[in-house]
Amino acid sequence: MPPTTPRKVPGVYVTELDAFPPSIVGVQTAVPAFIGYTERAALNGKSMLNTPVKITSMADYVAIFGGGYHAEFNINSGTSTNYDVVIGGNYDLLEQIDKTKYYLYNSLRLFFDNGGGTCYIVSVGFYSDEAPKLSEMEAGLTAIKDQVGPTILLAPDALLLSATEFPTFNKKMLNQCQTLKDRMAILDIYGIDSIDYSTDPNAQLIKLIETFRGQVNESLSYGAVYAPALGTSVVPVGDLNYGNFNIGNDTQRDLLKSQLKQESANVYKDNPARKDQVDKLIDSISATYDATLNKDLTAALPVLQQSYTFMAQKLGQLPPSGGMAGVYTYIDQTRGVWNAPANLSMTSVIHPMVKITADQQGDMNVPVDGKSVCAIREFVGKGTVVWGARTLDGNSNDWRYIQVRRAIIYIEQSIKSALDRFVFAPNDGKTWVAVVSMISNFLQGVWNQGGLMGATAQEAFTVQCGLGTTMTAQDILEGYMVVQVTLTMLRPAEFIELTFKQQMLGS
Repeated sequence: MPPTTPRKVPGVYVTELDAFPPSIVGVQTAVPAFIGYTERAALNGKSMLNTPVKITSMADYVAIFGGGYHAEFNINSGTSTNYDVVIGGNYDLLEQIDKTKYYLYNSLRLFFDNGGGTCYIVSVGFYSDEAPKLSEMEAGLTAIKDQVGPTILLAPDALLLSATEFPTFNKKMLNQCQTLKDRMAILDIYGIDSIDYSTDPNAQLIKLIETFRGQVNESLSYGAVYAPALGTSVVPVGDLNYGNFNIGNDTQRDLLKSQLKQESANVYKDNPARKDQVDKLIDSISATYDATLNKDLTAALPVLQQSYTFMAQKLGQLPPSGGMAGVYTYIDQTRGVWNAPANLSMTSVIHPMVKITADQQGDMNVPVDGKSVCAIREFVGKGTVVWGARTLDGNSNDWRYIQVRRAIIYIEQSIKSALDRFVFAPNDGKTWVAVVSMISNFLQGVWNQGGLMGATAQEAFTVQCGLGTTMTAQDILEGYMVVQVTLTMLRPAEFIELTFKQQMLGS
């Protein structure tokens, strides 16, 4: 073989030749992008508003975006039998005041608890009493559009939009996924966080699902939606204190004091001296929270700890999208993206907020319009389990299952990224052979890991590239190199039917 470089000086030269074709490195498959509202957004003094920021832990999040929003609860004095916490001599209902509830922070907690890892955060604004704006959420969606890396989009704070704005935002999320073809969206159902659980919650959920289905009509194979909302333990009781009562309101603060004094009279009826001490502590409550006072009051009045427990449970009621993003990550890391993110018990989930029956799930899973809603159900001995793995395109034989869509995204983007090196390469047989060999080696690895169906690699996939097979002479003249990849994808055993037959003895 003649030297590739002209030699001018006598001597011995070493030339290393590649023995193997170029290879494909698979892209990451479970990198969610969370879009929503934060306490702040700054890194090294620079604003991170509407800027995708990559994090790997809650510590990273807190350092840049701060903590969760400060929830406040009112005490509704009365004698209702439908009470949450008993304070003083009356049955008093604790309800969150009419203030915007933000879900991003606690949804991120649920994400990490369920196996989440690397993710992106796009802060579109800060906590306030004002209603979130569609324009702000859309700005966050635009910011993440050109970011290379995210493979999942979710926006739990989209539930804070109005009923007319919510479907508009969902549509734009799905359309972005279909346009880029490198990500899919996990959606929530509007109103899932405001169901009245004391009055036929199943009927309310079904109605919300029907409304949701009527609002999504495009890019269905790039979206998955889950129901119901989840009762979680992601909010520690230690995060709550008497400052979470609406002590900034004079009337509410006076009501809290009077009720706590009634409680003090009940607890210390045989110890007047201790009652006077506790009453003085109660009189110290002002519009400004005091951590030491909270510690003393909680130790003196057990009802406060009960109240904080209730508050934590209330704030722990979350839309399922954040937890499901964690489940996707866990499945990808332990079993592979080609496995269904289902039949897995969720961590830090106490129970689904609505108990879905098998009959109800049938209508959710296989509706006439194909817009499947994946159920999260509670099973004895297994806890809260993801019991569905369908996209919104349930009537499509190609894109019915979430893992098929996500596996195709993984394979497509991995091959696409590797083919960049061949742009402007000679469109000839040598290049075609290199491309076919590179892609075949990659798909062979996927098949070896169980990601493609077939007894042999030849049954699992084919790769073609060349004149007369995938290209015409005109294609070559116009600069096109066409590669055709055929895959045999795995489908889940969604319905397992056991057949039993009796046999007569001796027959």
